[in-house]
Amino acid sequence: MTSQINTNGINVNYPVPGQNQSSQGFRDNFSQISGQLTVAGNEITDLQNKVILKAALNNSNLNNDMANALLSNVSTSGFRSTTYNLGNALAGTVLVDVNRADVQYGSITGNVTIQFSNWSPTNTESNVVLRLTYANSNAYVSLPNSCVNSNNDFGVTILENYANVNGTATLSAPSNVNITTLKFSSLDCGNTVTVEPVNRPYQSTQVITRQVPPTGLPGDVAGDIAVGTTVPQILVTSTIDSGNYVITANTAALSVDLPIIFTGNTDQSNSNIVSGTTYYISNIANATAFTISSTLGGSSVNVGTTSNDFNGNPASYVYICTNNYNSNSYSKSVTNTNVSGNITVNNTANLVVNAPVIFGGNVFGGLQANVVYYLKSIDSGAGNIKISSSRTNGLAGTALTFTTAVASAACTLTGYVEGSDIWKRVEVKPW
Repeated sequence: MTSQINTNGINVNYPVPGQNQSSQGFRDNFSQISGQLTVAGNEITDLQNKVILKAALNNSNLNNDMANALLSNVSTSGFRSTTYNLGNALAGTVLVDVNRADVQYGSITGNVTIQFSNWSPTNTESNVVLRLTYANSNAYVSLPNSCVNSNNDFGVTILENYANVNGTATLSAPSNVNITTLKFSSLDCGNTVTVEPVNRPYQSTQVITRQVPPTGLPGDVAGDIAVGTTVPQILVTSTIDSGNYVITANTAALSVDLPIIFTGNTDQSNSNIVSGTTYYISNIANATAFTISSTLGGSSVNVGTTSNDFNGNPASYVYICTNNYNSNSYSKSVTNTNVSGNITVNNTANLVVNAPVIFGGNVFGGLQANVVYYLKSIDSGAGNIKISSSRTNGLAGTALTFTTAVASAACTLTGYVEGSDIWKRVEVKPW
């Protein structure tokens, strides 16, 4: 910008000291000064209306709206995205003003229909990130029809937990997920919008590691794939015929009924353990010793004494979801555990033998939070249940025992019953 202020018409030598002079010179100078001050004032006002400011000028409000002006060859440092809270109880239609903030967030308590406004002009890219917290895990989010729905094209159909509900793209909360973050983009003023997950995978890559109960959890849908939490391979350092013990450095990760395959030189003639055969852990004797059975729930294998090193490979599984979650969940309060394996709950209504259960809150007595167990037995009269860490062919395995303890704070049990077994599993074996 070149200033238009011109001081050439101002006679800086007028008036001349000591001389009588016409007042016309004063008027000419004042006229020139007034005219150039007007030019300066116009230019300053123009700058105030157009420049970027660190703070508001006196008697004005800060407004750094660039009105789509082009900035080029710019280095930035410490750049921050603006944020806006959409609300803590989102339900119904939620209008997202793209121009309001770069990242907008809120908590969903009911079904939500998203609408957008104020996308940038065509031929410029406009983005907004939505970070949604699911306070209601059963709620779903409906997206506008402007969202692209073609596969492999940043479209809604390849998003995790996508469903077409009466022609509307609908997303439900994935299992065990409280927050989903999605980036919406448009190049044509919102006529077409692409969607990209930020903190979650696409459907084609949503293989996650988790414990999977047969009934699944709220948010599971057909097509989900999961890798089960696995117990690492263990090194067996010896076997002992007295007690039929298999010895390893640490048995903490092992559990009764867990399938295990031994590989390497098992010294079969002395240990009686056949390499490549599936056994089942029948008892955890102590921190370094366990016994095995050749059948689930069977008697311990009579192992001999050997000092060979070989590997034990606890079973691991890949899980495939074949239907949408359709079970009911029932929550109970847990009050006591004892050494006989009984767990006392406030009531046993609606619980079913062999169904999966998960404990939460302040667990005690040896119970673990967020681990899938299975109901072995139910004593409704005493309000007691027993559980197993395994289930095979639909039947809960060996009942677990616990320490005798009383809940010091809220501990809950959630049972998943009355629905389909939607997850199928495939064992992954060593070679």
